[in-house]
Amino acid sequence: MNTANITEKRPYLGKDDRKKALLLSAAQLVEQAGWGVLNMSALAEKAGVSRQLVYQHFPNLESLLGATAWVIFTDTMQGTAQAISNHPDDLKLAIRSAVLVSLDMPVGKGDALWQLIAGSGLNSPELETIRLGIRDVVLKLWVPTLRKTLALDEAAATAQVWMVILSFWGVRQLIRDGLLGREQGIAQFDALLDRIF
Repeated sequence: MNTANITEKRPYLGKDDRKKALLLSAAQLVEQAGWGVLNMSALAEKAGVSRQLVYQHFPNLESLLGATAWVIFTDTMQGTAQAISNHPDDLKLAIRSAVLVSLDMPVGKGDALWQLIAGSGLNSPELETIRLGIRDVVLKLWVPTLRKTLALDEAAATAQVWMVILSFWGVRQLIRDGLLGREQGIAQFDALLDRIF
């Protein structure tokens, strides 16, 4: 019998487990090559399934992109919420704790988040909608703390939060690209926080 033509069957997974497996494959695609590569065909190929199976879990590209973004962003969001909760009376320490969550993530995951946060190279109305949603989540996490700590109005707190977020991600990119060492980048970001706060 010729075994060269026998393909290994993929294991049976229940609906929820199959969707999780597909999302893991989608996140891996994005983390390896950016948001532009993620579509139904690419996911089917990466996951070793049919496009029809992908469509059973994600009826359109928008739902696939949204679910993948949420998978990539969730750990960072939870880590940020925990940092704020752990340091309710020390804004700088809360920010530093949240920074470490994002700074220590794998490079591909960080790059995928940076693309969403900065809106760089997305070229997709679906991803733009997701970017705005992620920005809203980030602002809802930080603005109340900043308003309380610094006695700022909503607009001023929103602007300062977003400027600090973008500053951190800029430092993270410099560290990622080897232009700053990790400790040097953290020290520079801390110095910026001292000036702002």
